[in-house]
This record gives sequence, structure tokens and C-alpha cells, in this order.
Amino acid sequence: MPKNLSETSGLAIIDGDVWTHNDTYGQNKLYRLDHDLKGVAQIVKVDKSRNQDWEDLAQDQQFLYVGDIGNNLANREGGVIYKIDRNQLNQQRVVTPTAALKYQYTDFKKGWFNKHNFDSEAITVVGDQIWLFTKNWKNEKTKLYQLNKSKVDQVQHVKPIAEYASKGLITSVDYDPKTATLAFLGYRRNLYLGYSFIWLVKVKNNKPDWSTGIYKRLGIYSQWEAIHWYGAGKLLITAEKNPLNKAMIGMVDVQKLLDTGE
Repeated sequence: MPKNLSETSGLAIIDGDVWTHNDTYGQNKLYRLDHDLKGVAQIVKVDKSRNQDWEDLAQDQQFLYVGDIGNNLANREGGVIYKIDRNQLNQQRVVTPTAALKYQYTDFKKGWFNKHNFDSEAITVVGDQIWLFTKNWKNEKTKLYQLNKSKVDQVQHVKPIAEYASKGLITSVDYDPKTATLAFLGYRRNLYLGYSFIWLVKVKNNKPDWSTGIYKRLGIYSQWEAIHWYGAGKLLITAEKNPLNKAMIGMVDVQKLLDTGE
């Protein structure tokens, strides 16, 4: 990845172009990559926003959603998701969100740094909702909260729909409506070197059906942070810079997993 994207944390693909951003206390900017994915083709500042802890991107046919949703310190009872008209991104240097979707957890409880269940790094659009999945430091599971993506005039008080045995900390998610499949990215916190993994989970009756889940470890160690469907049966993933590796971008072919489950 380009040097100015050392903390890449979210991915979106708009009209074939790959967009990303940096996370905690980074600049409130979006970056469009070159077609070879090795350089930056465009930088767009998101006006009237703050990057307190941008962690993921989501999108629909009209809007891009920027999730300022991170909460390592457990000092936020919720977060904000900036809603940006995709047409504004065309060769612009500055865009202004059309709205900010603010939310609060109804079940929020204060906790200690990295020892609580109210952090989040993962959002995706499913139908008329934004699905937010938590990064549960305390029990290494994930909870689902559903936000109305059109409800922008007041704070949404969201309750957990369900909790799932993700077997690790979820860092990103993306939904493919063609196959009704969620792709999750996450990692395990081992004593020394942990490892990253992906989950492929079907959506049924407007909920993840975890009984369909396919779990695979990633063979290349890094701090993998963002995931996005990248054409049929493929996933694009990015990793932050860490003491052992530079920031990286990679592709995972999961077509065989989708076809056979193995």
C-alpha cells in the first residue's frame, strides 16, 4: 500500500474504483487507489466531519457511508456514520456529507481499555439498513446492531439483535446481495503472534445464519483490517502497517468455498 495509507482500515468499491481511509485520529480524508492498487489517484477531504476513529466504509447505489465507530477506550456510548453522495466524489477535492447518522447502544456499559464489548470496526449495507458488528474484546464474539440508513434527524438508540460466536475480534464486514453472503475479517489475540481469519456467512430472514458459516485462517500474518467483495467469488483485503510488515493489500479467492463449503 502507499506510504500515506499506513493505517488503512476500510474499503469501498465505487464504479470499479477502490477507496480507503486511515483510522484513529487520522485526517478526515478518503483515498482512491490507482487501478494497479499501488498508488493514490485521488484524495478527497470530508468536510464537516471528524476522524475520531474511522474504522469502515459501506455503500449502496447512491451513498457512501463512513463509519466513525471505533471505541477502544469504551468512552463512547455510540458513534456516527457520515453519509456522502457518491456523485460528489467525481474528481472533487472536498465533499460535504448529506447527513450524519448518530447512534447510541441501549445496552452500553462502561469498561476498561480493550476489555469490553462496545467497540466496533465493521459496517455494511443490507437492504435499507446499515448493519454494525461489534469487536468484543471481552468475549471475542460479535453483536449485530441494525440502523435505519434514512433516519438522520435524531439519534438512533440501537439494541443488539443477536450475538455470534465469531471466535475472534471482527475488524470489517461486507455483504454481497447476489449471493446473500456476509464476508467477515478478524483476528485472534494469542499470547504471542495471533492470526487473522475470514468468515463467510449466509443471510436468511434478515439475520446472519451462523449455522452456514465457513471459517478459514489467513496464511499471511499481518494486521488485516478491511474486506470487500471484489467481483465474483473474490475478496479484497487490506492490512495496516505493523512492526513486522508494511501496509498491504491482497486478494482472496473464495469461489470454491462458496461452491463446496470446503
